[in-house]
Amino acid sequence: MLPDLWPVSLIGVFGASIANSTGVGGGVVFVPVFNLLREGGLSALDPQTVVGVSFAIQCFGMSAGSLTWIARLWRPAPMPGERAAREHLPLVVALTMTGALPSLLLTQRFSLVDGQTALFLFKGFSIGLGLLLLAQLARRDAPDESSAGLTRMDRICVLGIGVLGGAATALFSVGVGEMLALYLFLRRYPLELCVAPAVICSALSVLAGVGHHIAAGQVVTEILVFAAPAVVLGGYVGRWIAQTLGAFRLKLFTGVWIVGSSLALVAMT
Repeated sequence: MLPDLWPVSLIGVFGASIANSTGVGGGVVFVPVFNLLREGGLSALDPQTVVGVSFAIQCFGMSAGSLTWIARLWRPAPMPGERAAREHLPLVVALTMTGALPSLLLTQRFSLVDGQTALFLFKGFSIGLGLLLLAQLARRDAPDESSAGLTRMDRICVLGIGVLGGAATALFSVGVGEMLALYLFLRRYPLELCVAPAVICSALSVLAGVGHHIAAGQVVTEILVFAAPAVVLGGYVGRWIAQTLGAFRLKLFTGVWIVGSSLALVAMT
């Protein structure tokens, strides 16, 4: 079985690179790809196991990406966007996780949503997220590098995003980072302040929630053998990709990928 799983490494590098350069978690790659493989008869993973595997893979990739972003932001002589992210990142992460962690753990414990229903919800969530991202691009608003920081309303919204995103992450391994990144992009914060906290919150969420899937036997060790080293690599190069390509091209590519992969999943199921 192991030799047949080498393509998982390519998926891992691709997914982690996207996740850590955009703040949109690797689940937007892993969940549709593994489900498409199942629908095509190339994988036997049921929808709930796909979520468990996605959690486990992201523990490696998002953690590596978080460390890379933190090292970049706390380097000597940071750029303006990096200074803004360094100043406001602790508060954004703290507010988001205050809502996300209880929501995630309670949803895992008490949710009655089955795997097929979660997959249906994932399709709708992903298509909506991708369309919102593409619609935001049409505004062509440049990041506001002079932003004074989070307003009172921003803080309330970020806390609420944590609650909603934590529940979404529990159901299909994506949610909190994606919603946070999109909100901060819409608010025209610098690229670094949009992506870095989203990556860190995604990492903290999957690390907190993966134990549930391990206990349920929904983490496939054979897949992790190939995926873990690949997503660590993707996690480290994601920050470089983000700052090389810039916010517009990143959001365009990510929005097209999210909508396209979700529509392909809808068509096959």
